[in-house]
Amino acid sequence: MATIIYPPTIPWQRLQQRPHQMLRYMARLGYKCIFHDPGTRGRKTPFKEVEPGLFVLSRDVPPAAVCPDSPVILWITLPEHHLLTDGIYQEQLMIFDICDLPEEEFDYWKPEFDKAMSKADLVFAASYLLYEKYRYMHHNVHYLPNGANYRAFQRKGPRPADFPETPGPVAGFHGALASWIDWNLVYHLAKRLPRWSFVFVGPLLNITEDRLPYGKNIFYITEKSFEQLPYYTNHFDVGIIPFQVRDMTDYSCPIKMYEYFACGKPVVSTPIHEVSLCPLARIGRSAGEFAGHIEQAYSQVLAETDTSKQFRSWAMMNSWEQRASLADKIIRHSLARAVG
Repeated sequence: MATIIYPPTIPWQRLQQRPHQMLRYMARLGYKCIFHDPGTRGRKTPFKEVEPGLFVLSRDVPPAAVCPDSPVILWITLPEHHLLTDGIYQEQLMIFDICDLPEEEFDYWKPEFDKAMSKADLVFAASYLLYEKYRYMHHNVHYLPNGANYRAFQRKGPRPADFPETPGPVAGFHGALASWIDWNLVYHLAKRLPRWSFVFVGPLLNITEDRLPYGKNIFYITEKSFEQLPYYTNHFDVGIIPFQVRDMTDYSCPIKMYEYFACGKPVVSTPIHEVSLCPLARIGRSAGEFAGHIEQAYSQVLAETDTSKQFRSWAMMNSWEQRASLADKIIRHSLARAVG
C-alpha cells in the first residue's frame, strides 16, 4: 500500500483539523500515513505510532525512519510546500488539498499558490465554492468537503468542572476564537437572549483578548484536546457558527458544523455558502434572525424526539470515513495514471 506524507505544517496536538482527520482515516484504509509535526524537536522518541499505520514524527526526523512504502504520496495544504517536490520525499504523486481561499487572512499564500496548483498531480477542494473556482485551472480537481469524526463525538460525560453552571440553555461554539468570527454579532445575540449562555471553547487566533465581547452570559473556556472536546460540545443545546460573511469565510467548510450534528445538536450559522448547502442547518442573516433560529432550534429539539437522531444520521453519512473512501478511489486512479 502507498505511503502518505504530510510535511511540517500544523502541530498534531493542537486543534484537530482536516489533515489530522484525513490521515487518520486514510491509515484505517491501509495507507501508511506520516504526519510530520512542526512543533516537536529532539524528543527521546523520534516518532510515535498514534494509531495503526499513522505515525507522528518529530520535525527533525526524516520519513525514512518509519520505512515508507512505495509509492509515496506527498499531501500538502500549505502552498509553499510545493518546493518539497524537488526530490526531498521522492514522491510519485503530489496532492494539493485546498482548504481555504488565498485571500484576506490567507493572503500570504498567494505568491506560491499557482505554483502549487501547477505542480500538483491531484487537487482536492474542501468547499464547493473552492471547487468551482479552481476546477478549470487544473485537469484533476475534486470536491472533497470536510466531515465528522462521528464516533469521537458520541463521547458523553458529566458537565466538565470549567463549564459554566447556568440555569438556562447553552449556545456553544468550539474552535479557534479568530478574527473571522463576527464578535459584534455575538455581543448582540447575548443581549437579545439573556436567558441563554454563550460558551466559546478554544484558543485565541490572530486576535487579542481585548477584541472579545464580554457580558454576564458570555463565557470563554481555554483550548481543549480533541479527546476532551466532545465532553464540552455535548453540553451545548445549540451549536453556533457566527462567522463574518466575506470571501474567506464564504469559501470555507466549517468542520464544526459536522461535529455539532454528530452530537445531535442543531446548527445555526451566518449565511456561509457551504453551511447553506446543508438542509438541516438554520441560517441567520441578522442578529434578530439568528437569535430567533437559536430559540426555534432549541424548541424543536425539545418537542421532536427524532430531531437529534436526524442530525446524527446526517453526520454519519458525512463522516471522515466517507471522505477517506472517496479520496482513496480518486488517489488510486490518479496513481495509476502517474506511475503508468
